[in-house]
Amino acid sequence: MTTIKKLAAEWQDTEQYHQYIKELFDGLVNSNDPLKQHRDFVENGWGFGERAFWWAWKLILDELPNESNLLEIGVYKSATLSLWRLLKPVSDIYGITPLSTAGDYPDFDYKSDIEEIHNHFNQPLPGIFQGYSNDEFVIEKAKNYYDLIYIDGDHSFEGCLADLTNYSPMIKQGGFLVVDDACTDMKMPWGYFQGHTSVTCATLAFMKEHGTDWEFMFNCVHLRIYRK
Repeated sequence: MTTIKKLAAEWQDTEQYHQYIKELFDGLVNSNDPLKQHRDFVENGWGFGERAFWWAWKLILDELPNESNLLEIGVYKSATLSLWRLLKPVSDIYGITPLSTAGDYPDFDYKSDIEEIHNHFNQPLPGIFQGYSNDEFVIEKAKNYYDLIYIDGDHSFEGCLADLTNYSPMIKQGGFLVVDDACTDMKMPWGYFQGHTSVTCATLAFMKEHGTDWEFMFNCVHLRIYRK
């Protein structure tokens, strides 16, 4: 059975290994009806990322208490928050988003879209801290201790580094920090989307200064996972 511990022990930065993980996780999602149905819905206009992420999230959340405290920075249409609710139904789940087109995203009614995906899967709505993640009032509102924080907000070097600096201290010991679009330094097969150089550089710069507090566990395509 694939576990976080096993992935961390076996991780390799090779094209063959990155392809192996992606294809393994794709297959595991497709063989799990609830995950497959959720991912199929998301791919019909509700999000980005990789199908394989759905299994990576399952492995991560399997490590956490049933009643966890979870936060995503950069919600878009709430596909990930809805997935977390599917996997951890009694957890406290929050997101930070301006509910706007900030970051050159299309002009959607994001509040309505968030409601729609949760209603589709008969889920309660997540808590939303509306605003930018670097707004002082948002940081203050979100201040808590989390089992998991997922950073997928401002993709500039400065913005990502600010999110890492401001929010990583809120993660409990043993909790997870996950950064999206942060694997451009890795050796992946041609055609894989590895993220953004700015986000990767910000993550590596943060870990160079604070790395003793974090253990790199594994990556899944452009998703980078650390444990405190």
